[in-house]
Amino acid sequence: MDMRAAAETLAAGEHFDSWDLDEAGPEELAELREIRRAGNPVLRNAARALLFAVGGPDALGEYDLALVRRLIRGKLADDVPVPMEFCELWYAVPTTDQAAVLDAFGLSDAEPVTMSLGTEIWSRHYSGLGHQRCAQVYVSPVLDGWTLVFGNASQDQHPPGIVEERDLYANVRANEAVWRRVTRERCVELSRRFGTAHFYFTSHGDASTSWCIAEKGELVRFYDVSVPEEAVGELAAEAGYLLPHEEVPLPEGWADDIEHTEDPRDWQREWFRRYRLLKTELGIPDHCDAETLAEALSVFPGKIGPHTHVEGNGVIALTRCGREYGHPRTLLTGLTYT
Repeated sequence: MDMRAAAETLAAGEHFDSWDLDEAGPEELAELREIRRAGNPVLRNAARALLFAVGGPDALGEYDLALVRRLIRGKLADDVPVPMEFCELWYAVPTTDQAAVLDAFGLSDAEPVTMSLGTEIWSRHYSGLGHQRCAQVYVSPVLDGWTLVFGNASQDQHPPGIVEERDLYANVRANEAVWRRVTRERCVELSRRFGTAHFYFTSHGDASTSWCIAEKGELVRFYDVSVPEEAVGELAAEAGYLLPHEEVPLPEGWADDIEHTEDPRDWQREWFRRYRLLKTELGIPDHCDAETLAEALSVFPGKIGPHTHVEGNGVIALTRCGREYGHPRTLLTGLTYT
């Protein structure tokens, strides 16, 4: 791969697909180090970002690594929380002991990050192959008394019973059953250590959602929309809502007379207008989901902001997969800063 062309593309602010870096190796690192040594300032900054993307912190060298750490330290003093998009899955524990959280998840090599950088790294954690997707976890600073963990311990991501060949639907379903069990066990174990532990999952691709609450070593609540029959317990925070799998009790045929026109959006707009009107008239509650429960019970990352009380700083840390298979390849636009 032509690393100079990649650096020029990145420096120009043009779209660059980080998947193109999957095959990069030692030769590309050498080329990037040469650009970093002799290129113009703009290309040098782009090369630094590419070095980190291809080889992780170790590829930067002592000078650049110190530079990046100094840059982050400088920004931490004025760090302001911003809402996280696509947070997807996270654990929440009511503790200020970050070292204990790292130990509980088997994490190491923690590097301080601003909340925006931690969010960027987490949002890109799927852009990689194999164990690149489970090599790293973002641990937030303390937010209104809660520490959030975005990601799984390696042993949770690869527990016994997981079928690696996932082409068959039956295999996918079997794996999901294993991960549900592991999530419940992880929450219970965390609650023994921290008193309380929450797990939340919400999919941004479909209506999948789940949550798990444990206290003092006991499972208090588990719900997954895909298997409502496996639900355990109930929560006061769910009162006044429909659960995600429950149908809205609207009159039969309520939308049958909506006229279809040449523009399908006309039908959609009328459907939603009438749906909202009927729900209001009949007093039908909204559905709850993981985000609803997180906001009510702990912290919902999608609504943190200047109003959120922050203690300490977040870190990015390696899982066992990260230690064994290498630092994940993450292209961070923040590292192109001058």
